[in-house]
Amino acid sequence: MKAITEYIYGIDTEAFGHKRLIAGYLVKGKDKTALIDPGFPSSSPVVMKKLKANGIDPSGIDYILLTHFHIDHSGGTGIFLKESPDAKVMVHKRSAFYVKNFAKIVAGARMVFRRELIKKFGEACSVPAGKVVSLNDGDVIDLGGGIRLRVIHAPGHSPDNVCYFEEYSKTLFPGDLACLQYPDLNHVFIPAGSPPLFELNDEISSLKSISRLKTERILVPHYGYACASCDEFTERSMDAIDKTRTSIEGMFREGIEFRHMVERLRSEIIEASGKSEDSIPEFLSEIYLREMLKTGLMGFFAFMLEYAPYPRGFSFDECEVNHETCNHSVPVNAAS
Repeated sequence: MKAITEYIYGIDTEAFGHKRLIAGYLVKGKDKTALIDPGFPSSSPVVMKKLKANGIDPSGIDYILLTHFHIDHSGGTGIFLKESPDAKVMVHKRSAFYVKNFAKIVAGARMVFRRELIKKFGEACSVPAGKVVSLNDGDVIDLGGGIRLRVIHAPGHSPDNVCYFEEYSKTLFPGDLACLQYPDLNHVFIPAGSPPLFELNDEISSLKSISRLKTERILVPHYGYACASCDEFTERSMDAIDKTRTSIEGMFREGIEFRHMVERLRSEIIEASGKSEDSIPEFLSEIYLREMLKTGLMGFFAFMLEYAPYPRGFSFDECEVNHETCNHSVPVNAAS
């Protein structure tokens, strides 16, 4: 665990046994303690061990705050509830159904991730419906001593994504509204998408809506410290979206196969990092990055074919078969 302020801590959840991929965060108020995004089920023993090593009893956690329902953020929730039986699970109202029916979250993740990673998810525990509290945009979670987390609904990556803004320290936890930006890739901004409900227009609107916040730090799940100001964060995110969209549009028009799209995006990201491939941890460069890009591209196609905003099934009717004259406004994705 890393102290970020005197009451905010970053926790490397060591996803799949690897460092600096997914972060959770602990916020300690005078009266209450909140854990933001406990990570995969298999990360729970690691997170609990780190809490205890820093003098924090998991049974003393009052709130488990989820930025959204995806398994890499929510997966450990049920396990933590066994250790913290009095804790409440706080999620946006659009997440509540899935968190109460956790098997749907697991099933959805199994459809997206490759088999070798599915085996490393760990066994998720169900979340009792009575433990789930639905949040709305503008709600405030008071932890005591002036430490308050304001809920900001920020859809795009998923319809339920929320940011938590800690008002005293001016710290923003944006969930996966944020771009992926791994330290071992020199924090290259990689736009985050996810099938089937990624909605690029909402993503852009959400980024614009938070740009007015006066922040001193932004802490992202993938991974760690992003920026100090929302203006910088928004500008860099928009730039990454535009560049990635241009790349995907070009590949789409060329008729490049899906797997080759993944490889080209991967090469662009590694080049942008300024690092040699052999200096990047093998799991990140060879497995995890490809997986995130694959998932993101699926989100891209879902958006482009209007599957997310208008669930009417996939259709290529508006594009010529040879992809030469597709005029869609195409999104960016490199999921989380």
